Amino acid sequence: MQSQVDIPPQTVDRATTNRRALWRENTAVYGLLALYAALLGAVTLKHDVYFDEAQAWLIVRRSSSLLELFQHLRYEGHPALWYLLIYMPSHLSANLAWMLGINYVLTLAMAWLILSDRRLPLMTRTLLAFSVTVFIYMGVIARSYMLAGVLLVAAARCMPGRRRHWLAMTLLGLAINTHFFAIPVAAGIFIWLYWLAPDPDWKTFAAKLRDGRCWVSVAILTVALALCYLTLRPAHDVYTPGYILSGATPLTYLLLGLGNVSYRFVPFPLDEFAASVQRLLPSWTPAFLVGASFTTGLWLLAVAALPSRLSRWFMISVSLLWLAAACATVHAPEPQHATLIFVAYLIALTMNPSYSGDRPWIPAHYAQLLVMILLSLQTSIALRCALEQWWHPFSGEEPTAEFLMRAGLTGRPLVIEPDYVGPVLFAYTGIDSAYYPTCHCRGSFVVWREGRDEFRLVTLQELQAVRRDFGAPPVVISNWEIEEKSRQQLGLRLLYTSPHGWYWKDGNLYVYDSEAGAQRESAKTP
Repeated sequence: MQSQVDIPPQTVDRATTNRRALWRENTAVYGLLALYAALLGAVTLKHDVYFDEAQAWLIVRRSSSLLELFQHLRYEGHPALWYLLIYMPSHLSANLAWMLGINYVLTLAMAWLILSDRRLPLMTRTLLAFSVTVFIYMGVIARSYMLAGVLLVAAARCMPGRRRHWLAMTLLGLAINTHFFAIPVAAGIFIWLYWLAPDPDWKTFAAKLRDGRCWVSVAILTVALALCYLTLRPAHDVYTPGYILSGATPLTYLLLGLGNVSYRFVPFPLDEFAASVQRLLPSWTPAFLVGASFTTGLWLLAVAALPSRLSRWFMISVSLLWLAAACATVHAPEPQHATLIFVAYLIALTMNPSYSGDRPWIPAHYAQLLVMILLSLQTSIALRCALEQWWHPFSGEEPTAEFLMRAGLTGRPLVIEPDYVGPVLFAYTGIDSAYYPTCHCRGSFVVWREGRDEFRLVTLQELQAVRRDFGAPPVVISNWEIEEKSRQQLGLRLLYTSPHGWYWKDGNLYVYDSEAGAQRESAKTP
């Protein structure tokens, strides 16, 4: 007769406790995810797209084939994966909701990847998901950053185990083809989470060199880099003067970039803070040095709070690679360019100590408090941005598009100055193109080509030529208010001034009618 094995009561109690803890954890995670989906949906519905979003949408919509798309991307400096993802929806419908919906789904995937990662405390995960970087800059604003972030975080979560190694390599290869600034993060994940994990030493490095999987993985990433290069390779006449400063040195670009990064990552006006500090410094001190010092100080605090040696080496190396990539491309990066650095920090927080002596640079309880403070700053900015987005227009472009449709002006020829105002108007109104004085050409999306002068104003001769070509007086839309004297010379009458957007300080648009000028010219004709 088989004897019955007695299970100790402590074991039963422990199993029951674990099940209850797991149930509470899952309830909290999916409850937060539901709240996140609702809030993100509400803010996304109120979001009016800006130039970078509309530019990508119009490029794929106006490309009749993939070959033509790749030709257009040579003037953009972005890899192709995001454009390929929205290519089919853009040809099915002109409605921007398709692009926003795709980014919405990707953002929910990112939120789940963050909230379900039990290596971090639930409060830390919540603050990460609701940070301004993830929720607003990557989630509400539909660009390639969220696609890159999802692929990088998913690859990092797959990396520790052998069973998901090839999935991780595939995800890294795809991430490389989403954005140029994803390459430093992908390199960091490969080096520190695979090649040198779990202990970053020469023995680990040598062991991986003897592993055939390592060389196949290197080959996969090399092919991904080659594909990225094919779409990043600029055209011979590409022209982006906004990224070039007269007399600037690499050190100047570095300091400017560091100064710019923090401008939308602290809940107070950093430029006013820098000006206040500047008054206390010697007169020869460059103004951007204050912002660079502030950014470096915040970064050092963030690195000091990381949980392990591996996580610190990962964050330091990725940051240096990112700075090198930024200085070589955009020279002085803007805050939106730093979103993938935040993704790298998110990944670094999950790299727990591999042995008992491994710990943060500062005591663990202070490190956790510091992380909470830094992430709380991010969440407070996200709340402010969400409220601004709800109550005020992002820029003046969507209200202007609504005015054009309401006033019945979409059938009239348009003259738009400068050209980067056009894509949002076209994306909302469905207008195909306009005349751009910036390039002496007709177009929809902006082509960063030599000969482009974004400060060039329309002339009377151009207005007359547009009227002759279309048989109707054009409507002029300008990013700046045209002086009264110039208006009289051009025969323009102000019809509309857009409300001031909360995101761009110079985002107002002015709509002028040239019909008065056309009537004056007709009266002169015998």
